[in-house]
Amino acid sequence: MELYSIDVTPQEIAFLRQSLDVVSISGKDAKFIAGLQTKLENEMMEIQQVKEQQKFEAERLDLLKQASKK
Repeated sequence: MELYSIDVTPQEIAFLRQSLDVVSISGKDAKFIAGLQTKLENEMMEIQQVKEQQKFEAERLDLLKQASKK
């Protein structure tokens, strides 16, 4: 299987995931679509975790800067 990478925004990933809920599929495509939905959901969760970690680190740095000023 060949894998490719494309640059997409989190909003584009969310749109793609949501669009898979309304697409008409035949039975033979159900497993493929389910796998694609899972991949997109996992990517969205990973993005959210990274954002939360970045926010945590920024808040931690702010607290350290404030503490060092005292």
